[in-house]
Amino acid sequence: MAAVPNFPTVSVDDYLAASYPDGDREYLDGVVVERNVGTPGHSALQKILIVYLAGFEKSFQVAVRPECRTRIAETRYRVPDVLLMERPFRQTDRVVLDPPLLIVEISSPEDRLIETLRRFREYENLGVRHIVQMDPEDRTTYMFIRGDLVQRDDLAQIETRNGLLPFPARELLALLDEE
Repeated sequence: MAAVPNFPTVSVDDYLAASYPDGDREYLDGVVVERNVGTPGHSALQKILIVYLAGFEKSFQVAVRPECRTRIAETRYRVPDVLLMERPFRQTDRVVLDPPLLIVEISSPEDRLIETLRRFREYENLGVRHIVQMDPEDRTTYMFIRGDLVQRDDLAQIETRNGLLPFPARELLALLDEE
């Protein structure tokens, strides 16, 4: 039987004070964890989503945050690809404290389904209302609904306190052809 790796533990305060020159990390119960590096398609889709959602910030009273540390629990911090917050929301100079309205995770080739589902369960338990996974390679969209990953390529809107925010998933993915 293989030995379980022994990772050095870090305090929450040390994690929140740290920065990483090659990309942010997540913090899971004392262990700092590297995130998968995005591909050009991942990066392009992230840009498309940020630019698109930013157009609704004033009219829907929301804020777009790319790769922002988000507190899941006292000892767990995730860094979603894109999150959408309803205003007002609590944050510090290092982390978002309130549950996002929407989290979009963009698939990377190294992503493992079991880890994706674990991450999405954490978001659901936090109270995130809309959890979306988009794949820039096969141009699919999934929603995490009550514990299940459901393909929703027809996703067209996100419900907010201020109405239905258009979210034309197919059209947003099609914009990758112009990148």
